[in-house]
Amino acid sequence: MKNLKMIVRFWNWLLMSLLLSVPVFAQGYGGALTFQGLDQHLMHSAAGRAMGGVSVGVRQDIGVMFQNPAMLQSLTGIQLSLGGQSSTQDLEQEQNYAPVRYYPNFSLLLEGLSSQIPEPDTTIPGFTAQDSVQRQFDNIGSNWSHSADQRKPLQASLAVPLSLGNVKVVAGVGAVRYASLQHYYQNNNVLSPGILSQRPLPTLRPTDDNPLEVEWRQSIRSRKGSIQGYGFALAGSIQKYNLAFGFSGLILDGSSDDYEQEIGRGNLTFFSNAFRLDSVNSRIIKTGTSDYSGSEFTLSSLISGRYVSLGVSVKLPAAITRSYTMQVSTDTTGTPALSTVSGEDEMKLPWRGTVGISLAPRENLTVGLEYVYRPYDSAKYVDPDGVETTPWLGASLFRVGAEYRIAPWLALRGGMRGDAEIFEPEGNQIAGDPVSYTVYSAGVGVGLSGFQLNVGYEYAKIKYQDTWASAISKNSDQRQVIMTQLSYQLPW
Repeated sequence: MKNLKMIVRFWNWLLMSLLLSVPVFAQGYGGALTFQGLDQHLMHSAAGRAMGGVSVGVRQDIGVMFQNPAMLQSLTGIQLSLGGQSSTQDLEQEQNYAPVRYYPNFSLLLEGLSSQIPEPDTTIPGFTAQDSVQRQFDNIGSNWSHSADQRKPLQASLAVPLSLGNVKVVAGVGAVRYASLQHYYQNNNVLSPGILSQRPLPTLRPTDDNPLEVEWRQSIRSRKGSIQGYGFALAGSIQKYNLAFGFSGLILDGSSDDYEQEIGRGNLTFFSNAFRLDSVNSRIIKTGTSDYSGSEFTLSSLISGRYVSLGVSVKLPAAITRSYTMQVSTDTTGTPALSTVSGEDEMKLPWRGTVGISLAPRENLTVGLEYVYRPYDSAKYVDPDGVETTPWLGASLFRVGAEYRIAPWLALRGGMRGDAEIFEPEGNQIAGDPVSYTVYSAGVGVGLSGFQLNVGYEYAKIKYQDTWASAISKNSDQRQVIMTQLSYQLPW
């Protein structure tokens, strides 16, 4: 009997070790803030974003110089441009639990419904302590929602064209918002170990002599901030061959306000046919800032024809370093404690690129199509201890858009683009397939006396489900963005 208990304990330990050590590319149960939000790179041309994010075919627009610097060659005069962006985001999570075999009231506890169960009649013959109803010690529900608004400058740029014989050169400088670090995630039912996890294996059923203890807590993490880029761009074209080349570089600098919270909701003990919930005093809150630094360089080329143009843009490998300082407030014994944690980590981004084609079947109609290669599954994260992992997922995406000029001073634009997060849903049926969605866009451009006002609108709704052995979390993320860009071009 003693040997059997030892074997059961060993298998429980082995399965829990596997469960906690397998790499997870999902939002999952939450976790510490590292480089969340860094993948949210921004495009700075309101016209290009209104056309689905394409850059080939967006002419006379300084806003694409860090996306496709070769397009600067289309400028015919000195251009000054200012742009801004206003965005809203609405997040929701709805958790649904199925009854768990041997523990039918467990799902009601996690959904915050156990208070609706009446107390059992203790006078009934055969009543035992296992028949008592376990109730939560707080008023935290299973579902949550969160909204965030943001209004930020997007870019300020200046470009000047020069002619050197048969070679046309355009030089540009600018300050842009490189990435939005806005991030929020919450899970009100974090279980450690994750007994409801679908992978890699189900947990063995505990016994009365060898119960399983599980921590139950709420986890919240959020980040607000952005990374700015300050740089230059050069484009040169050989007009005889309709061939243009471009190069741009950005020095990256930014900061974010970070917040993490873990609140203990109780300690669960699972026996053979029942479970117990004990209250716990546990609250860990981390607040601090992160500072980011790095650089990014882009190469591009463009072959232009009367009806067709073909462009290629490649971003070189880049490394972005994050230095952070966090104030950690801990209260697990009734006596609060305060400490400071600091460190440095790094995200190494791989080669990335786009191939685009622009069609002009009519003088006032332009259609653009782009293929985006984004191998973020090769991006390497180096933690403060120097351990290197590949926590992100990559994707290949398409963008399509069109511009129709009703009059020389008025343009209508529309488009759509595929996009993807860098994580997959929990319990994903196709391992390694990230959460993907479509962004729809539209906009208008008005030009008068050298001034050009471009306005664009983007809409996306992301839906995905995290799936466990007996639970589903339905996640919704609705995003709306309005971009404005005002440019002035002097004849040259």
